[in-house]
Parts: sequence; C-alpha cells; structure tokens
Amino acid sequence: MKKYDGLARIIIQNVGGKSNIAGLTHCVTRLRFRLKDESKAQTEILKNTDGIISVIQSGGQYQVVIGQEVGDVYDSVIEIAKLKQNDSIEDAEKPKGPLAAFISIVTGVFTPLLGMLCACGMLKGFLAMASGFGWLSQTDGLYVLLYNTGDALFYFLPVIVGYTSAKRFKLNEFSGLMIGLSMCSPAIVALGTNEVIGEFLGLSYSNTVLGIPMILPSTGNYTSTVLPVIIAVAAAAKLEKGLKRIIPTVVKSFLVPFFTLVIIIPVTYLLLGPITSGLSNLLGSATLTIYNFAPWLSGAVLGFVHQILVIFGLHWCYSAIRYNNFATLGYDTIITPNFCAPFNQASAVCAVYLRTKDKQLKGLCVPAAISGLFGVSEPAIYGINLPKKIPFICACIGAGVSGMLVGIQGLRIYSGGVGVFAIANFINPKTGALNGVLGIVISIIVGCIVTFILTCIFYREKDAAADAPDRKKEPKTIPAADSANGTEVRLFAPIAGTVKMLKEIDDPVFSSEVMGKGIAIVPEGNTICAPCDGKIAMIADSKHAIGLQTSNGIEMIIHVGMNTVELEGEHYQPLVSLQQNVQKGDKILEFDHEAIQAKGYSLVTPIVITNTNECQSIESIPESGSKIQVNQPILSIVK
Repeated sequence: MKKYDGLARIIIQNVGGKSNIAGLTHCVTRLRFRLKDESKAQTEILKNTDGIISVIQSGGQYQVVIGQEVGDVYDSVIEIAKLKQNDSIEDAEKPKGPLAAFISIVTGVFTPLLGMLCACGMLKGFLAMASGFGWLSQTDGLYVLLYNTGDALFYFLPVIVGYTSAKRFKLNEFSGLMIGLSMCSPAIVALGTNEVIGEFLGLSYSNTVLGIPMILPSTGNYTSTVLPVIIAVAAAAKLEKGLKRIIPTVVKSFLVPFFTLVIIIPVTYLLLGPITSGLSNLLGSATLTIYNFAPWLSGAVLGFVHQILVIFGLHWCYSAIRYNNFATLGYDTIITPNFCAPFNQASAVCAVYLRTKDKQLKGLCVPAAISGLFGVSEPAIYGINLPKKIPFICACIGAGVSGMLVGIQGLRIYSGGVGVFAIANFINPKTGALNGVLGIVISIIVGCIVTFILTCIFYREKDAAADAPDRKKEPKTIPAADSANGTEVRLFAPIAGTVKMLKEIDDPVFSSEVMGKGIAIVPEGNTICAPCDGKIAMIADSKHAIGLQTSNGIEMIIHVGMNTVELEGEHYQPLVSLQQNVQKGDKILEFDHEAIQAKGYSLVTPIVITNTNECQSIESIPESGSKIQVNQPILSIVK
C-alpha cells in the first residue's frame, strides 16, 4: 500500500464513491472534483479527516484542499478509483451559470500545466537576474540554452493549451495538438513578417485564403496566445462529434481527424482567430485601462481580495487574462498587486507564532510560513489564519497595502511564477532594469510589516481556544449516542464476534485513528444492528459502510471489512434508507459473510467515532480478544 492510499480511499468514499465522480484534476494544493451530485458528499467527515486541510464548494467544483502533497494524493485517488487522468464522464452535470462555466473551462485548461508554467517563468526570471547582476552574459552558451528552454513553453503555448483544451472539451488530443502546432508552424509564423498587402476592419493582413484576408494578431503570429486555440478546440470538438455520427466506423480513425483539420484550420485563421485576436487585444487594453485609471485603488482592491478568492478557488480565473496579457502586451499588471498576498499570509502566521503558547500550533506555523514564502498560501489560510479570523483579516489588509504600493509604482511582471523565486520576473527582459525587483520587494516588506503589527495588536491567545483551527489535531474520534453534554454515553455491539482494538487492525487509516477513535469487531454473523438510537447519515455507494448520527451530535461509521469498497456493493444489502431514524438493535445491514471471505477480504469491522475532536473521552469497555454479543456495551463516550 502506498503512503496516501488510505487517505485516497476516505476521499473517494466520502465524495460519493467513484460513480459520483464526473471529473478530477488538481492544482497546487487541492483536488478539484466535478461531482454528479454534491449532496452525496460527506463534507464534514472530509473536513475532520487528517491530511485534509479544508473542503470548498465553488464554481461548480468540489475542492478538497490537501496542501503540498496534493500530487501524490491525486495519483492514489486516480489509481484506486480506476479513473483516467483528467477523467470526464459524458453525462456529468454541466456547471450552472456563465461564471461557473468559465471557471470550469479555465481550471480544466490551465491547472494541468500551472506547475510547469511557474517553473519556466521562474527560470526566465532567474536568467534575467543573472544577466542583470552580470553573472551570465546573454551570449553565453548556458544562458542561451536555459533561456530558450524556459521560453519554449511560452512560444509553443498554443500547442500545450491545444492538448489540455482537447481533454477539457472531449476532442481527440492529437487533433488539439495539431491545431496548436498549426498556429506555431514556422511557415505560417513567417507570414506575419511578410510585407503587408492590405487592411481589413482596421487590421492588416499579408495573405489571403480563398480570396478572404487571413488576419493575424497584432504580434504577427499566434505563438504565445491562449484564447484563439481554446476557441478553435471548442469548435473542433463540436465538429468532431458531428463527423463521428455520419462517417462510417471502418474509416473513422483517419477520416474524422482529416475532415476536422481540413475544416477547422481555415475557419480558425479566417474567422475564429481574427475574432479572438480582437477580443484578446481588447481584453489586454481594457485591463490596462482599468489599472491606469487609478493604479493605487485597483492595486489595493486586488491585493485585498486575492486571498478571499483563494478560499473559493477562484484565483486561477486570472490565468487566462494573465497569459493573454503576456502575449499581447509583453507584460502584465493584473497579477502584480496579487503577487504580494501570500507573503502577507506568511507574515500573519509569524505573528501568531510569537503570540501563541500552544506548542502544537507553533509547530504548524513554521511550515505554513515557509509555504507562503514560496507562493502557496493555503496551509497558512486554512490551517491557522482563517479559523482564527483576526490574522486572516490583518493579512488581507496588509496585502491591500502591498497592492496599493505596487499600483502606485506601476510595477510590471514579465513572466509567470509565484513566491520568492518569481521576484526576478519583475526585471525588464529588454533593458535588464532592476527597478521592478526593488519596487516589489519594498511593497512586500511594507505590507508584511503592516500585517505583522496588526496581527500582534489584535490577535489574542484566548481566540485560539475559542476558535481553534482545523489543524489536524490528534484524533479523538466521533461520538455516537444520546446523552447530555458532559455525561457518559454508551455504544453497543452491532454484531457478535471478537473484539480488537483499532491499533491492531492491519490498515493504516484505521490503526492510526486518523478517522477517529473507536473499536473493532471480527464478526461471526451476517447482520449489522444499530449500536444506539439515531439517524442514518450515510450509506456508502459500495454498501459496505453505514454512518449514524445521534440526537446529541455524536457521529460514527460502521465499516464492514477491509478494502471491501472494491466489491462495489456485491454481497452487501442495506436494510435502511438515508435519513431514516433507527433504534438500538434495529437491523441496518446484511452481508454475505462466507462469500466475502471466499474472495480473500478481511471482515474485521471498525466502529469509529468520526467527530472525536468534539468528545472529552472515548474508552473501550471490553478487552481486546474478548468475545462479545449483540447489544453488549463496547464504547463509553463523554461528550
């Protein structure tokens, strides 16, 4: 079993099972699910699971915030759920509303390549710094090699975006690549350098196709652009779908891509390209106009709201605008005020570190602050600042101050990237001027000082006790029985068998008690009974697990067997329905004991209190190895 397989199984189960997953991608810190029915997801269980920072439902996505380990967790989810990379299902519910649709498109197209975009942007920034400080000459072989390596991604951006767009719009990936390649073809790029032979609607052109002017962008070619290829691929996906209906199966493999290219490439250059190029220029000019209208105000607003957008996962919406501006203007001003925000979150965490006496919280502050310096602010936001409220507000104010200074100075960033390594991208690549680096460093420092002072003044340690963060405390386990606060509640055996302690189970998820404290039974029968009075809160799609909630808020899961989710419901039969009220001893689940064991699965059954952190104590009553009958007491819980 891989390190994150246990966490992946919990996530899959609590997003409603594989059958509820319509699509999955990930960004720097979070898994981004598209679910068929978000009401099937067990959000509270996921939020209380060790290894998960938070859960956000926004923009038609169900986002599970993991942190820096998101890539490894993603791989485990993909493998265990047997999904394809960026899996999508035809009958998935489409995002509701234009904003949700836009976010879904931008996320699907850009998140797979964001890491490499940042890496190449930082490489170009480092080389600009090396040239500016005289470490390397622009004629040095190493400089030329590395610079062109970093620049290649941006030059051939239509090719890569063509591929990711094809996945998003369900077009054959090679058709998407070919559309992008045509936009970067040397012969077609050279057309933009030819002598201008005419003008059409105020745009110059240097060639015609079928007598129609082939209008190119203001830069003379489509290299480094993003919007034209996205629109072209979206249109090609519609075209391909129609072609598949009318072309005989025996020749589909080559005639469908043939006609797709023959039709869509001319349409792109004669219609879609000019329209999107005009829109791209308009978008670039509009963002610059808005920014120049009141740079200090727009900078302050963008800086202040950026981390609020991060909470909802909406901050990647800037990506399309950002790379459009790089292509049309050669620089961007939209993200410059936002650039400082993660540093301010890190500054607030540092203030909390000095103010708190909680050793566990101090331990969380250090990695969260380091992540913020590298441009990844989610650990600081969800782990510390947002749950405590005051530090988050102070960080937003400080980021607003930083953004205002960025606007006043008119700072420009010339390539992508986040964190300290991207500061070099404020060097002007044409002149090598370092003014931008000095300006952004000053903006960051001033904003961080404001954040630090405000947090030290307004944050009180008593706030920590009142609203302790979701900081992956030592699991206590989820309560499950009816009683008043502070009094003992007892759970009773749901099935006869032999008692085992959770730490004795050969499964790291249960034995480490990341899901909560509890007890386990090696069953001897075929029927699970309710261990207390309560309500059925969850029935797994694979039918092997049932969750209950009591009237006083104790929550639990009865999980019949290890890895039995792989049976996909075979040999299990729930006897109750969701939200049904049950009484202690009521039969709630039947399973075929012999058939499951015959397939090699262990039937050890954990009974886990999933909201352990809300309980004062959870103690097992019988000893490990003892025999127990149905309705005998097994757990003592003080709520």
